[in-house]
Amino acid sequence: MVWEITTEELLKRYTSGKRNFAGAVVVRKSECGRNYIDLEGAVLRDINLRGADLSFADLRLADLSGADLFGASLIEARLDGAIIRDANLQCVNLCGCNLTGADLVGISWHHANAIDAIFRRARFSGGGENNVFICADFRDASIAHDAICRAMNVIWDTIMPDGTIQNGPYFGEWKSISK
Repeated sequence: MVWEITTEELLKRYTSGKRNFAGAVVVRKSECGRNYIDLEGAVLRDINLRGADLSFADLRLADLSGADLFGASLIEARLDGAIIRDANLQCVNLCGCNLTGADLVGISWHHANAIDAIFRRARFSGGGENNVFICADFRDASIAHDAICRAMNVIWDTIMPDGTIQNGPYFGEWKSISK
């Protein structure tokens, strides 16, 4: 079920104890010619945002620990420095999302669309499966090269943690090429 809610109402309901915002489309304000959702620094632990639309949201420094973001749309969202520990990121759309310095330790991460996503200096405890990493940026992220290039992930023109670029396209298990 899709339904609309303002950021103010979402925060008010969350503070009063409500945690289920599945399918919510957060109503956007238009400022500076760009639509955005202002949730910078919000504490939204254990929130259910399954299928929610948070495209263009400003979630910098937000605490989304334990959040259920299954199927959520975070297109071009700002999650710089956000805490997203132990969250469900299955089937999430992170297209153009900025996760610079985000804490992604313990996430469940499968079937995610991370085209043009930025994971610079992000912290991970492992990789996921069946994700799409096209033009993604993992520079200085705490994730192993093989955790990105495995498990049926699609890799194409993606910057690895060491700064090298995997041009690809690669699908499935990445094989190192000896020179």
